[in-house]
Amino acid sequence: MTAQATQLIHRSQRQFTEAFAHQLVAHLNRLRQETHPDDPPVNPEHVWGQMQHLPPLLELDLWTVEDSSGIHAHARTQLMNTEDNQHLADLELMVAPDWRGRGVGGSLLRHAAQAMQARGRSLLLARTTDRVPAGEAFAAHCGFTPGLANHENQLLLSDLPGGLLERWTTRPADGYTLEVWEGEVPEADLAAYAALLSVMNSAPRGDLKAEDTTVSAQEVRELEGLSRAGGRVSLTAVVRAPDGTLAGLNDLSWRASQPGIVSQGNTGVLAAHRGHGLGRWLKAANVAHLRRLSPQAREIRTQNADSNSAMLKINTEMGFRPFMATTIWQGEIDTILSRLPRED
Repeated sequence: MTAQATQLIHRSQRQFTEAFAHQLVAHLNRLRQETHPDDPPVNPEHVWGQMQHLPPLLELDLWTVEDSSGIHAHARTQLMNTEDNQHLADLELMVAPDWRGRGVGGSLLRHAAQAMQARGRSLLLARTTDRVPAGEAFAAHCGFTPGLANHENQLLLSDLPGGLLERWTTRPADGYTLEVWEGEVPEADLAAYAALLSVMNSAPRGDLKAEDTTVSAQEVRELEGLSRAGGRVSLTAVVRAPDGTLAGLNDLSWRASQPGIVSQGNTGVLAAHRGHGLGRWLKAANVAHLRRLSPQAREIRTQNADSNSAMLKINTEMGFRPFMATTIWQGEIDTILSRLPRED
């Protein structure tokens, strides 16, 4: 690096410190002014909490460009140490606006790509948003190709159509029942819930070279612990089939210190149980429970593939509207490294 006192530093998760967490979050909050200018800042204690509770299945590395004034750019890689998708690594690479065009991004990418290649990974997945066009241009220049077009969609709870929650939660006596779990999955249902998560393999993947994933009961517990360490509260709605087995799910979460913005994660119904309005029931019941439990909730955000017409139909009926366009890119590491200038 050529700027005065500027360093490119690599830290594995064993080297994270509370001071580094605060430094990193200050950088992230500056970057969020481009993408989420109206959101409250990220709390560094939440990030430090998660850094201290990373589960064995998750492996994080961070490369930062920094000087005495702080961090100006970073690359973060994430590996899942599971039997699935052993060729993949997730990449987040962000450069502050006033540091773009200096070769910083390419240098970070080379370090991250080489490290992932050394660990046996061959494909990087990265995400860009239409609010930072420089990210899309950089990804294309470095050999990434678009794999899946998404939108982050937003529901202002004040815009919920009148009577919708009541209509969608009014059910025929068809034997299906619904439960909402606050916090962790009950122990008695843990194994069945972990198996149910396989329903998310039916979500569109576009052109992404990704395989189906499985989640074990232990991994569910580890990810719950990571979420709690980050200050998050969760609600999970599940539907039971007439025989008592789990047939569908919907989950919501938010940070207790920032209850206005709620994230909607997984929503899925097993193929054998579709056509009974269970998706609408799950979503409506969980939102109704959210409003009772956390009246400060103002909006719900969720990520949807643009090709997921069935889910988008339900969301549109609820009042979700596009908030931000995102793209998941994929890049073969060999190709990426061939595009980047070599460093001395």
